[in-house]
Amino acid sequence: MISAFSILFLVALLSISLHRSIWLKPTALLALLVSAYFTFNGASVILTGFASNESIRLFELILEVVLFALVLHIEEDITITQTLFVGAASILLLQSVNILSFVISFEALSIISIVLVSYIQTKEQAEGAVKMFIAAALATGILFLGLMFYVIGGGDLLSAVESKNIFEVIGLSIMLAGVFYKLTIVPFHGWAADSYALVRHSHAAILTGIAKTVVALASFKIFAPFIMANIELYVPLLATLAVVTITLGNFLALFQKSIAKILSYSSIAHAGYMLLAFMAVKSEYAKDGILYMSIAYIFMQSAAFLVLDILRKNYNISTLEELKGFASQNRIVAFFFTIQLFSLAGIPLLAGFLGKAVVFYAGVDAGLWYVVLIALLNSALSVGYYAWIVKGIYFDAFSSKKIYIKIALPIFAQLILFVGTVYFGIFASTVFIG
Repeated sequence: MISAFSILFLVALLSISLHRSIWLKPTALLALLVSAYFTFNGASVILTGFASNESIRLFELILEVVLFALVLHIEEDITITQTLFVGAASILLLQSVNILSFVISFEALSIISIVLVSYIQTKEQAEGAVKMFIAAALATGILFLGLMFYVIGGGDLLSAVESKNIFEVIGLSIMLAGVFYKLTIVPFHGWAADSYALVRHSHAAILTGIAKTVVALASFKIFAPFIMANIELYVPLLATLAVVTITLGNFLALFQKSIAKILSYSSIAHAGYMLLAFMAVKSEYAKDGILYMSIAYIFMQSAAFLVLDILRKNYNISTLEELKGFASQNRIVAFFFTIQLFSLAGIPLLAGFLGKAVVFYAGVDAGLWYVVLIALLNSALSVGYYAWIVKGIYFDAFSSKKIYIKIALPIFAQLILFVGTVYFGIFASTVFIG
């Protein structure tokens, strides 16, 4: 049976032969449109260990929309091909229903991410790629160490996650640590800020906007029953990790001069917000919370890093100082960037606000209001550094001469992501589908 996965995977293979051809981008865009059609009609991966539901189907559809915007923006042929492979691996991971399919899909996405950042042209990109490679290797090692304990304990790789004995509990706990390494949860966050800031910004959009979001949603689907079964052990631990991750990410972002570093530390903080859903797993709203948070994050984080790509390539802007007065040079890009920053900050009527609101509600519903209060204060703190960027864009003088540059396709990509951020900030009922 034809599915979104099969279309993206086959077209990704085909696209290799289309490099340096004018047909590459149109073929990739058409593949994403066709895959979205099959996703909309409920087509699933017809392989053992993979299945879909309404929530996952909605997110897959959104994933394909964001991938469409990314392909519109991207210029490098090799990155377009890798983006298609990322999409195929992401669908596999989202539809995983047991440990074996989850591990295989997780590693497939991890390997593709490493290959993605290996397209190196500068010393800084090389440094970011090396740190990314080391982090991915460590996450893989931890994941397989946990898998070994799980198998020794008699865990069934082909059925839903269970924890019947101490070895299975230890194994799943170690595997969860490997997942947290990938999600940049403190204390596994050290590699992320430099990697995201140093690699190509279009690659960072894929790594932080897509890969991280997909891993978070798929991991919740797989590990939520395990956390629920060991809730007395895990809730205090997850609450502590969430608070520390949110606080550290926001605090370190305050002192950065590089725009990419600010967004990288913001990404770490948002991983902490996502972790609140894991912490509040006993609430019936936790599932909606992680879904809404993932939807909001994939739009706003992808868009923000793609704006940085525009700033670096077309205006040679990478720091707050260089960004001052940018609105006088390109009001359209400045507007789109501002909206996504406001969404990241959690301003009402944007997706980022509702994403946090639903996760916070799940936390309160689970009786963890004190953790939510700390997260809420942190969210208020984050407004400071986002507002500082916006203030520089609109109210400071631009030091260089006027250099307006026409960038049609990246602008259209930003429009798509802008619509997603606004739409899901207003129409919450679309997400609450059970």
